[in-house]
Amino acid sequence: MNVELQRYELLANPNPSKPVKSKAPAISETLSGLSQRLKKAREQLANQPEASPAVVQQVFQATLADIETSKAQIDERLKETHASGTKIGKLIDKKTSLALPEYSPMFQGQEASAALRRTVGQHLVRTGALRAADIFQEESGTEIDPEDVTKFEEMRTVTEALRNNDVQPALRWVEEHRAYLESRDSPLEFLLHRSEYLRILSKSSSSSSSTSEPPAALGYAERHLLPLYPRYPADIPKLFNSMLLGEKLSSTYPELASPAIHTQLEDEFTREYCAERQISHQAPLKVVSTIGGGIALPRIEKGKKIMKEKRGEWSHTEEIPT
Repeated sequence: MNVELQRYELLANPNPSKPVKSKAPAISETLSGLSQRLKKAREQLANQPEASPAVVQQVFQATLADIETSKAQIDERLKETHASGTKIGKLIDKKTSLALPEYSPMFQGQEASAALRRTVGQHLVRTGALRAADIFQEESGTEIDPEDVTKFEEMRTVTEALRNNDVQPALRWVEEHRAYLESRDSPLEFLLHRSEYLRILSKSSSSSSSTSEPPAALGYAERHLLPLYPRYPADIPKLFNSMLLGEKLSSTYPELASPAIHTQLEDEFTREYCAERQISHQAPLKVVSTIGGGIALPRIEKGKKIMKEKRGEWSHTEEIPT
């Protein structure tokens, strides 16, 4: 009995460190108090065997009233417990994803099945799991286009170099595809040179250099940043001024002291590389599994459920329910 009461109390107040306001005492306290009063009434009648009927009637009436009061307190407490349980259920439903709808088996046709296997193979190659890709080809009978292997290997080589603060492979790719990048008005070249310039400037500031010769950062800026001035007239002067600021760079130009200057390069290069190769910026299989399977489909199913409850049809409604 005590175990069940404790479960009720836990539902009514899941966080004991923050007591909730209640109109009734705890069920265990109510039952304990009632038990003590019943024992007291019994002892009172046992100690007065010759009590008059009026006295006995009075004791019984008081006891019945006490039982009714305790019953009302327990009912009130149970209502609060039920309300708390309902809130917990709604909170769980809100925090957890809806169950995905059931559909008939897909990718059963020969063409659809081949497309699925090809997508999985490309995903393995794209993510660098070349050993797994080879095993997948062998066991599934799917042939991965060697051109896919080559282009994704090139992309990984450059992005890994960027991750290690080496912009040279990316700059070589930019030089080879300059016409394409200029047609897109891509900022990739500027972002790469800006990152390298600030890295050189940081090294120059931390080491003592001769004042008779220009610092390495100045030479780099004149060769690579100054030609970009027509496209970035507001950014280039800030970069040149940075040589005079030293430790005050972060307070004067906080955006130039942000780590994002360097960490964003990998994503920027991947976007431009994939656009030039006419492939998606993000791995399709990852997008389908994380966004489509985990976010979009449950919401679509919820919308369909709301429409069904309201007896509406997609073609009869101008807005999708949210």
